[in-house]
Amino acid sequence: MEARIQIYASLSLNELANQIRAHFSQQQRAELAELIQKEEEGERTKEQIINDLKEDYIALQKGTLKTRPLKDILDEL
Repeated sequence: MEARIQIYASLSLNELANQIRAHFSQQQRAELAELIQKEEEGERTKEQIINDLKEDYIALQKGTLKTRPLKDILDEL
């Protein structure tokens, strides 16, 4: 079952949350929260990635680099 609601720009955040609670099941709300969270995690700019790599390189030279899996580094690129 697919739930649909019409969102008006004049809704406050609390009003929007109430509309979502009223029209979406618990499972749909969980999926929505997961989608929002994934989108926020993926919003890194090229500048942020380059700066992180520079910081990692400096830390590597100093011997203070905290290692992480290569897959994570490649995913960032």
